[in-house]
Amino acid sequence: MTAGRAAVPHHGPVGPDCPVDCLLTVLSLASFNPLARAYDAPFEPPRTVGDVMELYTRRQLRKINGLGRRRVSEIEAALVFAGLDLGGHQQRPANEERPAR
Repeated sequence: MTAGRAAVPHHGPVGPDCPVDCLLTVLSLASFNPLARAYDAPFEPPRTVGDVMELYTRRQLRKINGLGRRRVSEIEAALVFAGLDLGGHQQRPANEERPAR
């Protein structure tokens, strides 16, 4: 392992089925580490990029210690930069508990 940077075994496109480690190619360590470990979150750490997309959709990323608004925006940008379609994974409004009439 090189000093200061983990080895990245993934070299292909990043997709929903990729392990979360695939995001190392598009995400800073300052965002990746809390995300991958889900520090103090009320849920298990994401195992795949698809899991991260689902946490994004459900507005759960901010529940991870160390991920504030800026880091969540970085994660969103990294997913888009990786070529992932967030169209079906748009964040739901916080008050979307029941359908609007």
